[in-house]
Amino acid sequence: MKKFSFIMLLSAVLSGVAISPALANDAAFGGARLDVLSEKLNLSQGQQGQIRTLLENYAKEAVVIRDGLVAAQESIRRVNLARLDEAGVARLSREAGRLSAAHTKALLDTQRKFYAVLNKEQKRAYNKIRSDALQAAKTPAK
Repeated sequence: MKKFSFIMLLSAVLSGVAISPALANDAAFGGARLDVLSEKLNLSQGQQGQIRTLLENYAKEAVVIRDGLVAAQESIRRVNLARLDEAGVARLSREAGRLSAAHTKALLDTQRKFYAVLNKEQKRAYNKIRSDALQAAKTPAK
């Protein structure tokens, strides 16, 4: 159970499950989750600072993207169906796709930069953690 909790915690940190400016400055990004990573990967103070900055920057980006998605969803909800034509559908679809792509880019860039901060031994440990998480996701809950 402890391993599963850590995996969920790590996934949440790196996938942006909870993204808000308050969380970026609170325990969700700079506190407990980074503490867990620090312990499991034996991160130096310098690495912790770099990772904290990465997570805070990701949180800021994600808030902007989330706000754009909320606006796009609101536009979709409020669209006048009597006047909606192919061009309107294409425009709304492009905007939703652009925002989704922006989020994917921000997430993967953050993960890539996080991985680059790790030394060889830490990368091995992190790869094991990721492998275990993927395996756990495949295994049905008991």
